[in-house]
Amino acid sequence: MKKFLILFLGGLLFLNTLEAQMRVVDGVDDTPLPYAAIFDAAGNVVGFTNNAGELLDVPEIAYPITVRCIGYENLIIEHPGNKDWLMIPKAYELEAVTVSAKREVLKQTFYSREYITFSNKADTVTFFIERMADRYLPADKNVKFNKNFLCERNARCYLLCKVGAIDTVFVFQNSTIPSMLDLIDINAEPVETPKSFNSNAGAAKLYEKKGKSGMSLIQKQNAHTFTMIEDKLAKKKDHSMSFWPLKLLGMSLNITQLNTTHVYHTNNKGLYLPKDLMQASMVMEAIGKGKFFRKLLFSDKPADVHTAVELYVVDREYLSKEEANEEYKNKKLKVPFEIPASVPQLNAATIQLVKRANAVTKK
Repeated sequence: MKKFLILFLGGLLFLNTLEAQMRVVDGVDDTPLPYAAIFDAAGNVVGFTNNAGELLDVPEIAYPITVRCIGYENLIIEHPGNKDWLMIPKAYELEAVTVSAKREVLKQTFYSREYITFSNKADTVTFFIERMADRYLPADKNVKFNKNFLCERNARCYLLCKVGAIDTVFVFQNSTIPSMLDLIDINAEPVETPKSFNSNAGAAKLYEKKGKSGMSLIQKQNAHTFTMIEDKLAKKKDHSMSFWPLKLLGMSLNITQLNTTHVYHTNNKGLYLPKDLMQASMVMEAIGKGKFFRKLLFSDKPADVHTAVELYVVDREYLSKEEANEEYKNKKLKVPFEIPASVPQLNAATIQLVKRANAVTKK
């Protein structure tokens, strides 16, 4: 009995060691990739890497898993193991734009993908949402015009509901669908880098800044991209926040993780402007309570909420203030979906969800 107990405890320790050492890193410079989204074999968001790029608390039943990180090819991991998993950077280029006289406003058009999973261990509801959206920013600091809110121009939502004996799909087209992005703005301010980033062009550089309860800022730069990663809860004492307006609707959302990533094309000038933005992402983990979650999952149990959002700039142009105001106010303006060829492909389970939902719609 004593030998069995020793072996059992030793096995647990070994497994914990494996899990703690498992991480994802940049395939070129070996730097860790924090806050990458982890999807299980069914296409559900089950967690995120930590600020050291480690995959923690991923149950073995979830494998094979897919790891998605903005700016990188997808990574599929068949089994857990104590090794570094390499993610390969994926090139993403935009055509240069120039500003002319009387063109005071920068318009950026985004294609976004939003993955949301609500679960309470036994049941799961999964959303996959695609959007086209615009935002309007002043071309320089002397222009008084700022509409740094994503103005939705098109959307389609696919929903998979696996609750009790229910296993069904839905699709919603061309409708206004609430977004988790409403919780946070895409960065619209110039970003300065440490002076050390301006020397030895092409070399990998890393800067980290700690907050009250975590790493508040990570800046990375290599020959191709500058990446800014922020922990929006690092200044919170208990690393959490509640989205209080939801309480007016009889529900609560206690957010325990909220991270954003912005990717710019490297310029080695020490300053990155909104026009230089190529891609962005957001990940969020929360606990949901209240009538919305009770109706969604047919349960009084709190719901685990995992969200991953990917945004890709697909177009940039300069407008006059009059043109921008007219476009912004035109809520009926629809833009066809424009999916860049360089965007990583969807997970196999998400592709299956889309096919299944579209097949049901055609019947």
